[in-house]
Amino acid sequence: MAEDRILSLNIGSQQITGAVFAKTAGGGLRLDKLEKREFVGDPSDDATRVEQGAAALKEVVTALKAKGTKATYTVSSFPVLMKFASLPAIDGEQVHQIVEFEAQQQVPYPINEVAWGYQLVGDPDDIEVEVILAAVKSDELDEIDKMVVESGIKSQGAEVGPVALYNALRFNYGDVEGTTILVDIGARTTDIIFMEGNKLFIRTVKIGGSDITRAIAKEFGTDFVAADQRKVVDGFVALGGPYADHEDPEIAAISKVVRNSLTRLHSEIMRTITFYRSQQGGSAPDFMLLSGATSGLPFIREFFAEKLNLPVDHFNAFRNVTVGKGVDSDSISQTAHSLGEVVGGALSQGGEVPAALTLIPDSVQKEKDLQKRKVPLVIALLAVVAVLASLAVFFMKGTEITNGKMSVVESKAAELKEENGKIEDLKDDIERIDSLQAPYVEAVRHRVYWVRVFDYLGKKMQNDLIFMSTLEPLSNGQPIIEDEDSTQLAIVQPGTEAIIDSFLVKGFWREDGGRGSEVVYDYFKGLKADAMSEDSPSFFDLKEVDISEVTTVDAGTGGDRYAYPFEMVLPLPQENQVKFTK
Repeated sequence: MAEDRILSLNIGSQQITGAVFAKTAGGGLRLDKLEKREFVGDPSDDATRVEQGAAALKEVVTALKAKGTKATYTVSSFPVLMKFASLPAIDGEQVHQIVEFEAQQQVPYPINEVAWGYQLVGDPDDIEVEVILAAVKSDELDEIDKMVVESGIKSQGAEVGPVALYNALRFNYGDVEGTTILVDIGARTTDIIFMEGNKLFIRTVKIGGSDITRAIAKEFGTDFVAADQRKVVDGFVALGGPYADHEDPEIAAISKVVRNSLTRLHSEIMRTITFYRSQQGGSAPDFMLLSGATSGLPFIREFFAEKLNLPVDHFNAFRNVTVGKGVDSDSISQTAHSLGEVVGGALSQGGEVPAALTLIPDSVQKEKDLQKRKVPLVIALLAVVAVLASLAVFFMKGTEITNGKMSVVESKAAELKEENGKIEDLKDDIERIDSLQAPYVEAVRHRVYWVRVFDYLGKKMQNDLIFMSTLEPLSNGQPIIEDEDSTQLAIVQPGTEAIIDSFLVKGFWREDGGRGSEVVYDYFKGLKADAMSEDSPSFFDLKEVDISEVTTVDAGTGGDRYAYPFEMVLPLPQENQVKFTK
């Protein structure tokens, strides 16, 4: 059976890794060659990163004899923004349109200034499906892609590191039951990846191995390079508790600095687990894997096992991957926890994977568009050449034959003109049909959005001391629909258009437990806290709003009624404001 050669590249913040794999019988994978080059210095120093990265990548490609090879490459999560969203389970072009709308809402840059992609995950039979959105600024991706092309590789785009790791995790640990959490500690970021059945969730936190190095440099008053060397040679995680410190006071100090840095990371892992269980409907992790170069620090497994009360092991990216005869298997076994991205990149290039998410640079997209047009252009050119050759023969045979052929050509031209007219009519029909479907797409989007808004308002009420009686849309502070019981006229008259920019919430609160009307203010504070948080859903523009500006509460008169009224105006973000025509 013929074997396919696969080139996989991982472009990290402190290391370039390249590997050559081969597909084997039964859908397996074999490593035939591996090359790594590390950088020196602080990875946040972008001025030196590009130059060092370009030189290291050229060395790796040359050593692998891979110049001229077509390949995708994996980039770290540091420059990539990843978001998760829930969408209704619909098919075809509508999915792309709704996902593009979500991307415009989630990505904090103009959509035409980023390269973005998405992947649907989860069970296709569910009412809603999860979508992974990934985006990176186009100029940053173009800079990396230029470096890849200049090394001699024919770029096919960039894969996202955490997604490649997830594919490697599923390939090697698909038999593990329960919920597995993979923590990949990179140079600048840590990716926290959950695998639970078909469920996938990824969160990236900006804590990495370079933060430990900087803490050591600060502790000992040295530069980054020297501190990094000390971390590699003498670094380990202090066990704490009854365990004695190292006999060398400097090494003992290093171990405590490492432990303090990892304690910050542990806090972020706990926050992520809580978010995954409460917001994503996931289960508590049963097993933890560690990957990335920093996870090789001595006693790091024991640290996280103690903190999380979980079985912890190093991720083995070659658990189900064969190592070829020409590769040092001992070296692979010692560094397998840091090679997940190259394995995941090879898997995605070699066949179907659970999650395929590629970011396409502008230059690659233009090349792909050109390739699509090449065949029609060649056919058209050949047709023109054939016509010209025929005309030359005709003219050589004389005026009489030429005139006869001209009449045939004119007849055919008339027929083609008629057919062209039909084609133009069909194109007009297509544009008309496209315009008809736009309102339906918008309706689906709003249906999902408003259901989520109303569900959110209800869930924020933690008890029955406060309840809503009315939700009324407003435009410029005025009702858009006339209230039959009110003498106030609606702002929108028949045939005119307004914009729904806020909601008036009316309701009642009741006394129980001595909090009084504070329950209303607590409710507002909960809404505002979500608006200020990056990890919580926020549907209202409350960041700059003071509670006294939008809330009216009847403070009550000592229990003379069962409940007392309140009103609250909740402004909508501009992107979610709705045009309304009565």
